[in-house]
Amino acid sequence: IQMEWMPYDVYARVCIFLAFMHLTHCWAYLQIGYLLQEVRAVFACAIVMLPMFVLQQVILTLDIKPGAGGLPIHRLGPFGLWFAYFAAVCEYVRWYNPLVQAIGFVLVYCAYFIHIIYTVQLLRLCRPSEEAPVIAETPGAAWWPGEWRLPSAFSHAMWFVAPPKELEPGLNDITAELRAEQRGGPVVAGGGQPTASDKRADVHRALGKQGESPAWFGVKVGLISLLIAWIWLTFGFTIEIMNQGTSHPSLLNAPGMPNNARDPRYRPAKPGKSEPTEVGTGGVAAGPAKGVHLGAMHRRLSDAEFVAAPTTPMRRDIANKLRELIPHLQEMARLGAPESAILSLPPAPAAAEVQWPAMFQPQLLTCGAHAQAAVALSRHGRGALLATPTMNLESFVLHGVAGHGTIVAASWDTEGLLLVTTTGDVFECAGAVPTAGKWACKLSTGPKLPIATAGKPFTGLVAVSRAPGEVQAAVIFPGDDSVTIFARSSSTWLPRGEVRTPASTAAAAHFSTSGSSLLVSAADGSVTELQMSNGQTSELASANTGHAGHAWAGACRLASGDLARLAVPVESSSQAKFILG
Repeated sequence: IQMEWMPYDVYARVCIFLAFMHLTHCWAYLQIGYLLQEVRAVFACAIVMLPMFVLQQVILTLDIKPGAGGLPIHRLGPFGLWFAYFAAVCEYVRWYNPLVQAIGFVLVYCAYFIHIIYTVQLLRLCRPSEEAPVIAETPGAAWWPGEWRLPSAFSHAMWFVAPPKELEPGLNDITAELRAEQRGGPVVAGGGQPTASDKRADVHRALGKQGESPAWFGVKVGLISLLIAWIWLTFGFTIEIMNQGTSHPSLLNAPGMPNNARDPRYRPAKPGKSEPTEVGTGGVAAGPAKGVHLGAMHRRLSDAEFVAAPTTPMRRDIANKLRELIPHLQEMARLGAPESAILSLPPAPAAAEVQWPAMFQPQLLTCGAHAQAAVALSRHGRGALLATPTMNLESFVLHGVAGHGTIVAASWDTEGLLLVTTTGDVFECAGAVPTAGKWACKLSTGPKLPIATAGKPFTGLVAVSRAPGEVQAAVIFPGDDSVTIFARSSSTWLPRGEVRTPASTAAAAHFSTSGSSLLVSAADGSVTELQMSNGQTSELASANTGHAGHAWAGACRLASGDLARLAVPVESSSQAKFILG
């Protein structure tokens, strides 16, 4: 019986050793990620690595027999912590440097190779010894037969009290003889002892057909799995380095994110000026605003000429001019400003006479460059085609968009309507105009726009447009004051850039027909046009307070170039207003 359960006892002790070693490794790597990536506490992280390194060396000294396995290669295992620590320091260095980046890559490979060698050595140390050394049989000391297949590297950390090696003269082991008889094992008459070969055959019979203990098999499978994991990480890291700076999705980050939007180590330095670039900004060529306002990036104070503090004569001259100005200001305050100085604001554009269909509340507005008309849509798939300036109206229903969330963005071009829903689904409605009161739509074969978070519908603002071979979207996430530009390739949406919104409180966004500019409507009724090529902004319409009880829901350009706007009622008792100008 003892020969059967003793491997489980032994490998339970070995598993405690393996658990402590790998637990300290995991905890140390967790601290590297937290203290360097989130806290940026370089020296505090080093203080954590030192006791973990010493603790692992102490455990190796206490549990593994000196000289076991030849060279003490297992001593390399704790050094992986230091290589990983310095690699993380290089990765999160404040200023970008190609040489530091390369050094960080080399240190990561060193950490991986150390863990691979360390795991192979643990496999060698934990396997059962074929020919275990004979242990002296001393009363009160640990002893077991040399025929038992145990890992000799842990012999001084195990405690067994086995039957004596030889019986005293005149003594018989009746229990052993009965057990051997039941199993068909060797029985020696007259109280004699089995030979060494008989004992070893009995041990192998207890271990099973493969001559291997199930306890050792479980430990071996765990260590081999760990070895495969380290090799897999090494190859994965190599692929990441080969694909850095490309649009190939990252293997170590969120799905769909390109490598140039990953950790700062993959971003080149900002071109132009000689000062260093802080890691994470990316600059003009690789930063968040790449391709959005490239031509507008400049140093505002690069051409400024700074002078010294004003001298005493300069202060006297300024004081004299202020004394001459004060009487004129006092006279204007007493008599009031002349009527010629009062600015007359232009009247607010009036709403067009539109008879909306019953139970129809438009929330979105889009215009087409191919027709002097606009399309108003509700969130749930009803629409109205509005011809200008006659204001003739044709109602229709979007067929095929139900069940995918409410509509948050729409674009109208010669190919038809392009829609985006709150779940990120993109729909294409073919045809320049609806047919027989229906506009057939189908789900696009491309991926979803990444706007829905944790399965919740999107509550921000979206604009969408398409050009030959490309679809782009502008997204203003809830609570953000910037516009994120996405471009859809054949397999994924990739972030193209980011720019701050021209309006302090954006209420709606809509691309121009060509997609070259973005119209951003503010809550006060003003409309600002943002050029996608250079980031320049221009005001198309000033603030409009002449439509109380309504909120501005969108603006677009008609084929004539005129501005069309939609104001929706705050209360359901009113009707939406279609405003030209």
